[in-house]
Amino acid sequence: MLAGVPSTSHIDYVRLAAAHAPTSETWDALVRDVLVDQWLAHYARVSDWRTQVLEIAQGELTFLFDAGPTLVENRLGPGEDRLVAAWGCSRLPAGKRDRGRLARFLPSPPLWSGSGRDRGHFIAHAAGGGTDLNLFPQVAALNRGHTEEGKRWREMERYAAARPGTPLLVRPVYDSADWTPAALDVAILTITGLQAERFSNR
Repeated sequence: MLAGVPSTSHIDYVRLAAAHAPTSETWDALVRDVLVDQWLAHYARVSDWRTQVLEIAQGELTFLFDAGPTLVENRLGPGEDRLVAAWGCSRLPAGKRDRGRLARFLPSPPLWSGSGRDRGHFIAHAAGGGTDLNLFPQVAALNRGHTEEGKRWREMERYAAARPGTPLLVRPVYDSADWTPAALDVAILTITGLQAERFSNR
C-alpha cells in the first residue's frame, strides 16, 4: 500500500474479472455496472468540493472527468479539474503525436509539475489516447520505463498498442486536491486473462 493513499481506494480488478469473465464485447458493460460507482465513491472521498463528473466519449475510449473545481464553488478550498477514470479498447492512433499542441497545452514542465515529471498520457498515444484530458504530470522514470515499475508500465502500454481492440482501464488515485495522482491503477485484458497493477506516481 502506498503511503498517503487510503487503503479503501484499492479495488481487486483481477478478482472481479474472474467473477465476471469479461470479453472485449462485454468490457464496457462490466466497467459501467461494476466499477464506475466504486470509482466515483472513492474519488468523492478525496475531493473537498462538490464534484461535477462528466462522461466524455472519444472514439473507442470513455473518460470520466471532474470539472467541479471550475464549475461550482468549492466547499473547503480550491482544487483542480482532473480525470477520474478512463476505459475502453485500444485503437490505432488517429495521427502523429502533436508535439506542438503538447508544448502549448502544458508549457514549461518544471513550472507545472516540478522536476522529474513528464507530460504523461493516461492512455498511450500509440494505443489511441489523445491529448488534453488524457494528459497528466507523470514521474519521468515511470513514463520512460527507467525503473522496474516503469518497465512494467511500458510493457502494458506496448501490449495494448500492438493489439488494437485490447480492453483496458486507467484510474488515477489522488491523495490531495491537485491533478497529480499519487498512483495509477492500470488493467488490460490479455489473451491469458486480466493483468492489473497499481503504479506509484511519486
